[in-house]
Amino acid sequence: MGFKTLGYGGKTMTKTILVKTDDPQRRALNLVVTGQVDRIAEISPPSVYLNGKAGDTLEAVVTITPSEKYAFSVLGLEKRNKSGIEAILVQPEKGARTWQIQIKCRSDKTEDLYDELVLKTDSPHAPTIGIRVSAVFLDKKKTN
Repeated sequence: MGFKTLGYGGKTMTKTILVKTDDPQRRALNLVVTGQVDRIAEISPPSVYLNGKAGDTLEAVVTITPSEKYAFSVLGLEKRNKSGIEAILVQPEKGARTWQIQIKCRSDKTEDLYDELVLKTDSPHAPTIGIRVSAVFLDKKKTN
């Protein structure tokens, strides 16, 4: 039996397992396993949702702070898609642990852009970390 804990960092996870027996008094019983899932890193925000009008430049910053228990370094950043979303990895300053991703995108037309940023790490617990980014550019003639 295994648990997929992706996305559950810092939360309590519970799994119920049906156990069948040959005991005539109790043919089946539920075994409940509960445990706290450790957080590998604090990622804020965990996903980026940008909205603007065509012609706007949309920007965001994501911070990644590895937990002390599972300290790691970020080795690189890749984009899964060839979207118009730009992402720059910024290393922590000397003595600090927090990495940053500076995100920027621009479009002169009404469109939706989507990408997944993949951080490559030296952690055996989280060799890759994915961050979803979407940008919605609305018609610049329309107002809210």
